[in-house]
Amino acid sequence: MGRPKLIPYGICRLSVASIRKLPSDDAPLITQALFGEYLEILSKKDKNWFRVRCTWDDVIGWMDPKQLYILKEKDASSLKPCTTYTMEHLYGISSEYETIPIPIGSSLPGFDGINISLPFGRYTYNGGIVDTKKISNSAALLINIAKRLIHSPFMKGGRSVLGIDNSGFVQLVYKMTGIDLPRTCAEQAKLGEDIGFILEAKQGDLAFFQDTSSQIIHVGLVMDGDEIIHVHGRVRIDRLDQQGIYDKKKRKYIYKLRTIRSILGSK
Repeated sequence: MGRPKLIPYGICRLSVASIRKLPSDDAPLITQALFGEYLEILSKKDKNWFRVRCTWDDVIGWMDPKQLYILKEKDASSLKPCTTYTMEHLYGISSEYETIPIPIGSSLPGFDGINISLPFGRYTYNGGIVDTKKISNSAALLINIAKRLIHSPFMKGGRSVLGIDNSGFVQLVYKMTGIDLPRTCAEQAKLGEDIGFILEAKQGDLAFFQDTSSQIIHVGLVMDGDEIIHVHGRVRIDRLDQQGIYDKKKRKYIYKLRTIRSILGSK
């Protein structure tokens, strides 16, 4: 019997790479891969598109193979989860031949404090990091990371400081503290423990909001006091109460509260 064939994997080699609903540049963006994240290659369409599975949340979509480095068998067989992420808004990693700008939340596989050893080269990184092996699931750290993304513009399907949506925002922030969340707010709302009263909510809890048909359409991070950090046009801080999110400038509620769930408390 022959040796079983290894599943092919790739690693995102750009700052941000698009993953689309269909194999077309005109297709809707469903999510993004950040530098250093691994993707399982499921199939190919011509030479222009790979159907991939995001290893961090199981989202499946189509990606331009030019934005991936395809791992050789020896590299794919030794894949290990990355626990080190960048904390700088946008920072360059450098090799002898090039500098690649990478956004906050990018993965640094094999980082030793200075060097990143990747299958396609050896790079240096001198910016700030967070290592999930060396931290506890701290609500204060969650909010600190979230605040670093303030003013990042809204982009449907986005997961980076260059453009992000509401579920991608909380997913990225939680990822950087070592907790994996699903990609959509409806899926995220199934996790953790329900908080019965808003006065019992704690910093770092997730607040979910519904539309007129009671479908969950929005999520944000609860902060101390009566505030929430979320994405509405951009990453911003607004007032939160038992009715929902209140926009002080417009003097009206912009999202209706459905539930608050504790993720940290359930880990």
